[in-house]
Amino acid sequence: MFLKRCFSILLTMVLLINTGVMAAQPAYSTISVDEIALSLPHQPISIGMDVDDTVLFSSPGFQYAFNNTDGPNGTNKYGERPLSNDQFWSDMSCQFDKFSIPKESARRIIDMHKERGDKVYFITARPQVNGEILTSILNKLFKLDGQPAAIFSGKTSKAVFIKKHNISLFYGDSDSDISEAHEAEIRAIRFMRSPLSNNKGRYNPGKDGEFVLENSEN
Repeated sequence: MFLKRCFSILLTMVLLINTGVMAAQPAYSTISVDEIALSLPHQPISIGMDVDDTVLFSSPGFQYAFNNTDGPNGTNKYGERPLSNDQFWSDMSCQFDKFSIPKESARRIIDMHKERGDKVYFITARPQVNGEILTSILNKLFKLDGQPAAIFSGKTSKAVFIKKHNISLFYGDSDSDISEAHEAEIRAIRFMRSPLSNNKGRYNPGKDGEFVLENSEN
């Protein structure tokens, strides 16, 4: 009887898989904005947020970097390795962010933290440039007032700035965002990337046991 029952269960599972009824479960746990709010202390805190693919869909600027033909004889103006070109990063943070699109999931998170009176630090791994407009773009898109200027961490671990500003919660999309928050011994919550993102860097949601913000692709 036991073997017959096991065979029946196995046969049912095979049929479900073949018909597409049984879908693979994600290897992470999700969390909602309301659940995050309930988990926070009553007093205001400082939070940190990555920029690219977390609060902004900034692929338009990167798409230009990878595919432009505005250099000599139709070549890429930033060379074969655009992300290693200082001029690209200057153009990105001083011009191209005009074309970046705010993510609605980020807006919901930021609105929740604004209502609590939390301080919001934006920390991007982009290199520091002169004349950046990223701070003003973020303030305008998310209706922020009196918040700190965006921090450009460059090749320095974000953990350094997380500790410096006493940040107790960090949001980011990349594996390094999560690992560097954990390096600073604070809580991290993962944002999903838009399926249209051209960012193919390290990205394994749930890799470090972090919660993933639900519906954060958009």
